[in-house]
Amino acid sequence: MDSRLSLQIAQEHIADLHRSAAAQREAQVAEQPKPAGNVIALRRAGDDEVGDLARLAGLDSARPLDGDVLVALVDGRLVAAISLADGRVIADPLAPTTEARALLHQRASQLAQTPQRPWRRFRPRFA
Repeated sequence: MDSRLSLQIAQEHIADLHRSAAAQREAQVAEQPKPAGNVIALRRAGDDEVGDLARLAGLDSARPLDGDVLVALVDGRLVAAISLADGRVIADPLAPTTEARALLHQRASQLAQTPQRPWRRFRPRFA
């Protein structure tokens, strides 16, 4: 057999092995489980979000929230908010907000609780 022919056959066999390995890798990636749900983030509303809160209140047919507000973002999108002053909640009626609203209520109640004893840092006394 000609050496050039042997080289070409070997190169084709290597290329087939590379294609087969790539197909197996793609199949393994496709089989990996997807994340179960959306990411919900809670944080205090910033001063620059007044317009977003007004838009959300308009969607919910409610008055805009006043004072300190805690917001819930689902995958980075504002879907619900709660007033820390009076506990009023506004939410996007077109988005699933049940979990976000429950988390907002829970976090608001945590923030409303005052500690029994203020925390103090331990400072050693030097003589």
